[in-house]
Amino acid sequence: MGNNIPPSEEETESRPDPKVAALKKEIEEWGTKTTIGVFAGMLYGGSKEAFDSSKDADFLLHSQTRSKDWKEKHKVLKDMMEKRMLRIASGTVLGGAKLGSFTAIFCGVQHGLAVRRNVHDTFNVVAAGAVTAAAFGLALPGSFGRRLQTALIGSVFGALACLPLGFLYTSLQRQTRKEDDKNSSGIDQGGADNDSIASILQRFKDSLSNR
Repeated sequence: MGNNIPPSEEETESRPDPKVAALKKEIEEWGTKTTIGVFAGMLYGGSKEAFDSSKDADFLLHSQTRSKDWKEKHKVLKDMMEKRMLRIASGTVLGGAKLGSFTAIFCGVQHGLAVRRNVHDTFNVVAAGAVTAAAFGLALPGSFGRRLQTALIGSVFGALACLPLGFLYTSLQRQTRKEDDKNSSGIDQGGADNDSIASILQRFKDSLSNR
């Protein structure tokens, strides 16, 4: 008879569910990518508005302050600086919202399909590109028919644009998985070697003690 002892209820409850662990991992990756997208959009939007407003400010400053006294120049300069700060703040918020929403939709669809299908492949990336392009097409101004047509065209172009990206992503995933398998096999082999050396040393010790 074997000595197979069934696990206790505490051990069963403490053992994590693989599906729950996979879902938690996908959610964490989605949150990380979305956060990076938001900050990248904020940085791009703020930098773009700062550059554009600086050019406009230089032009207006030279054109509006030629025949005015110092008080008028100071007032114009103050108004220009306030408008510039408002433009930079608005560009930062809008840039973060646009790129953040794009990243959230794209990565949400990609990781959602990965959880549903239990695999990361090209189809997930292509479907994410199609859904994201369709969503942004529906958000454009215009009539409902016009937006629906734009969404359909955008979904096709989004899928085609993400097709090479999906192949690249899948190849990188396979390469990473192969390296992880090699590392895990090397660790297992090292553990087996250590166990065999320990058993040899133990037998040698027992033989000396028997003598």
